Amino acid sequence: MTGIETGNMDRDGRIGARISKVFGDVSRQWRWFTALDSASAEAFSEFLDAAYGSGDLPPHIRELLLLAHDASVTVRDSRGVELRVRRALDAGASRREVLDVLLLLPFVALHGVTEGLPLVYDVETYDVPAATEGPYWAPFEAKFPGVHGMLAEELPDFFDAYRLLGRVVWERSELAPKWRELVLVVADMSTTHLFSRGAALHVENALRYGATRREVAAALALTAVFANTAVELGIAALESVEEAGRAQPPAH
Repeated sequence: MTGIETGNMDRDGRIGARISKVFGDVSRQWRWFTALDSASAEAFSEFLDAAYGSGDLPPHIRELLLLAHDASVTVRDSRGVELRVRRALDAGASRREVLDVLLLLPFVALHGVTEGLPLVYDVETYDVPAATEGPYWAPFEAKFPGVHGMLAEELPDFFDAYRLLGRVVWERSELAPKWRELVLVVADMSTTHLFSRGAALHVENALRYGATRREVAAALALTAVFANTAVELGIAALESVEEAGRAQPPAH
């Protein structure tokens, strides 16, 4: 075996090890990508490994945060959801913690209401409802003034149901408060949502609950793992088109 062949095998092994670390195995698309352009495949595998591999997050929390991303209402990556549920449980997460993550995600769907109501009503004419007074809600009221007041007055049944859901989820949760907040940070900052105003609120809450800035940064880096979807989808399409072309009989 030549030195070049040995080097290629070493490179392929490094790529495979990184991708297996992030996704559990090496997909057909990744094998095809590595054969097609091993230098680019190695660089991209390093990118994904760096986004995923921070030592600042416990392994089961990392998988739960990736679950929050993939299951979020703006992403809905069914293959990713199944992968992250399995890996979270394998890493020691409880079934309740998995459920906690999933039950936090409906609050992302509330953003259509919180962003839309100020288009209909004058936020300055509404007071803070008694149900959302206090230190926890103070940052929300500062960043989204009048929204809870509008909800309580204009959509009272919806406001009561929203408050009940939040109370039940928080009271039954096994996730520590700082991890609950980071679940919402990741969902807000997915590339399909990028709701930075909401993320800022949850970052502030996470820090107040004891998260370190490095933990917050590591959580945000996890959103970049989704870049793999673009490459895998494209490689699968390229492979499919080329295989279909080879299957066509020659023109006469």
